[in-house]
Amino acid sequence: MKKNIVRGTLILGIAGIIAKLLGFFFRIPLIYMIGEEGIGLYQLTYPLYTFLLGISSGIPIAISKMISERMALNKTKEAYRIFKIALIIMGIFGGLSSIFLIIFSKTIIYSLRWSKDAYYSLLGISLAPFFTCALSAFRGYFQGIQDMTPPAASQIIEQIMRVIFGVGLAYLLLPYGISAAAGGASFGAVAGSIAGLFWMILCYSKKRLRYMEKQPSSPAALILIEIFKIAIPISIGQAIGAIMSLIDSIMVVGLLKIAGFNEQYATVLYGQLTGKAFVLINVPLTLSIALSQSTVPAISESFAIGNRTKINRDIKMSYKLAMILALPCCSGLYVLAEPILSLVFQGLSQGWNLMQILSIAAFFIIIAQASTSILNGIGKTFIPVCIMIFGSIIKIIINIIFIPIPALNIKSAAYGTLIAYFIVALIDFILVVKYTKVKIDFKEIVIKPLICTITMVFVVMISYTFIYSLTLTKSLTTIISILSGILSYLVMLLLTKTLTFSEIKRIV
Repeated sequence: MKKNIVRGTLILGIAGIIAKLLGFFFRIPLIYMIGEEGIGLYQLTYPLYTFLLGISSGIPIAISKMISERMALNKTKEAYRIFKIALIIMGIFGGLSSIFLIIFSKTIIYSLRWSKDAYYSLLGISLAPFFTCALSAFRGYFQGIQDMTPPAASQIIEQIMRVIFGVGLAYLLLPYGISAAAGGASFGAVAGSIAGLFWMILCYSKKRLRYMEKQPSSPAALILIEIFKIAIPISIGQAIGAIMSLIDSIMVVGLLKIAGFNEQYATVLYGQLTGKAFVLINVPLTLSIALSQSTVPAISESFAIGNRTKINRDIKMSYKLAMILALPCCSGLYVLAEPILSLVFQGLSQGWNLMQILSIAAFFIIIAQASTSILNGIGKTFIPVCIMIFGSIIKIIINIIFIPIPALNIKSAAYGTLIAYFIVALIDFILVVKYTKVKIDFKEIVIKPLICTITMVFVVMISYTFIYSLTLTKSLTTIISILSGILSYLVMLLLTKTLTFSEIKRIV
């Protein structure tokens, strides 16, 4: 099997994009059924769920890192035992998390000062941590052996079932009120994770590691210690990243009330930020996550066998792919913010200015994620944690100072995310260069992708103006403009030799 960052990123990235597109089939009917207030209720509880997953997210990364290292050293039996032990840990954590959400749901809502109507949303999503944690363990296993196809397919299956059950239950429960319908939508995450887990178990039964029983392996206690040694700092870092969203869910509505908005309108504004703008911003972030998932095992493998040449090559390729992905996606979302929101949510384009701010933030999030995956791959797992803590403090300060100002209100939360991740990305990058001594070719990694992106933006703006003058149809104009931008960008990548076929072939 051919293993490399480009192939893994493409497989996971394509699957992620398909999953996000399926997600739009979830959001579009949902926002029509329950409105922005209902989306706000749905989104209030979601950051808590992602926070719990963030706490456990270090273990799948630890699995992929440790298995990749063991496979490079031909320690197949130990790689198998790593997965088994990690799966038990994830099952226990996921089960306890689900029990916690079920038992203390009302206490959580009261403590975080959420609307009482968020109860059903929290209850609906309460079983998801158990199944998602188990699913994540299997994904970490396949990423460790650098077979990205099964986890990629699981993303698509998970999202399909989430759409079917989430939208279906929201429709059935709508007569009982918006809060009940939002709870039904939340349960879609549970159905999706169950389906994804079933698929991964099926794939695992066919691709289980085979080894000689006499092959030596470290004791279970030492494996457990190593898993936690790697996972804990990564989990803290990921949890702090989730805290960025949780901070908004805890603080924004309350601070908007201080600014003079009533609870209903404050929830609507929060829904525009997280239920609409963040949904679209997550599209380029999906590609970035795919890159990170491919980077950690690839660099861990090279690091384990001391291959400095491949480490440097993989680091350069990680940043190059990050720039190639981030610049056009974020620029396109910025330029076409209002028409894209109007297209996706069928005329409900409120919050497009928030998406513009977040599209800039997304660029720095992608660079930060690429740097974090590199630091994790070389074993510097505590460093990203400290940086994310610093970024979160900055975001909290910005929220507290600026959201209560009526003229700024919800925009301050978006600016807080932008500023925090700019600082995080900058520090992360500096430390990657410091610890790896890699020499970044700015012409290849920055200048060429930037030229391609500027050309794409010019083509998009011209095509949008020209086509709209002919059709006067915003939706059709937006679609054609996006397609023209993609085509022009791909052509520029080839013309400028930013990413050549021979380069991909050489890495493969």
